[in-house]
Amino acid sequence: MLGLKLGSRRVDVRLVKVDVCIASYRRPRGLQRLLGGLGQLCVGPDVDLRIVVVDNDPEETAREVCEAACDWLCHPLVYRTEKRRGIPQARNAALGVALGRADFVAFIDDDEVPAPDWLAELLRVQRIYAADAVRGPVLPVFESPAPAWLEPFFDRPRYATGQQLKTAYTHNVLVSTRALASLDRLFDERLGLTGSDDAELFQRFSLRGYRIVWADDAPVQEFIPSSRVRLPWLLQRAFRIGNGSVFIDRHCRGLAPKRWQLVAQACWCIARGTAMQISFVWGGRPAATRGLQLVSFGTGRFAGLAGYRYEEYRRVHGA
Repeated sequence: MLGLKLGSRRVDVRLVKVDVCIASYRRPRGLQRLLGGLGQLCVGPDVDLRIVVVDNDPEETAREVCEAACDWLCHPLVYRTEKRRGIPQARNAALGVALGRADFVAFIDDDEVPAPDWLAELLRVQRIYAADAVRGPVLPVFESPAPAWLEPFFDRPRYATGQQLKTAYTHNVLVSTRALASLDRLFDERLGLTGSDDAELFQRFSLRGYRIVWADDAPVQEFIPSSRVRLPWLLQRAFRIGNGSVFIDRHCRGLAPKRWQLVAQACWCIARGTAMQISFVWGGRPAATRGLQLVSFGTGRFAGLAGYRYEEYRRVHGA
């Protein structure tokens, strides 16, 4: 409890313990930039904030950045290593540190930087809507000039603050540790380098009846390297999402669709995406690219049905 004096009265305010969890792999420059942003966070005296960094690199490339940051950060930083390669492995290691202490964990990626009032706004929205998780916007920042027609493909949907959502992702989310601890498992480590482990967890989270809402004034910036601002990467990403969606469909939904339904959905995506190529005549490259993305998504679903796992995160973009 935090004691505050108002005039002659003493008011006890309960401290809210929050751990900001970061899984990092060979991005020392991005991690340093992120820690700089976390050092600028504006939080009230009722928030007990701690930063947890899990280095997924056996060579501990994040250690030097974290040790240096401890000299100037105004919040404590806990550094851990997780030598088993995999995104869910690193995220679970972070939760292993946080679940025994924190009321909430906030996830953010090591290629992002939060706005100064990011965490305060997530907590404010959580209190107003009694939410179990609060998700915020991710705004792209291109490290090199991007073709104008490609920029919209990096925009993500935004909603009105308080709108209830069906899922969330770890690039900007605040989550109740009480709710996380009640799940049958945390991040599924079978999805090591394929991605989608956050979508899978929050699918189960939502199915348990936990409430996820949107906070539109709690943005983070995502720094997009030039290696991602290309059509092949957009199609690879669509393939990966389709590939991972099959795992989610099979393992998370209350009434898992039958195999023939999954095949039919994949066929529809490919057929629809192929038909959309005609729109190139009047819609130009953006319209044709959306069709190619749908084809790639459907192909990824077929690959998933055949047992193939596409490990997008074996390669590191950015530094």
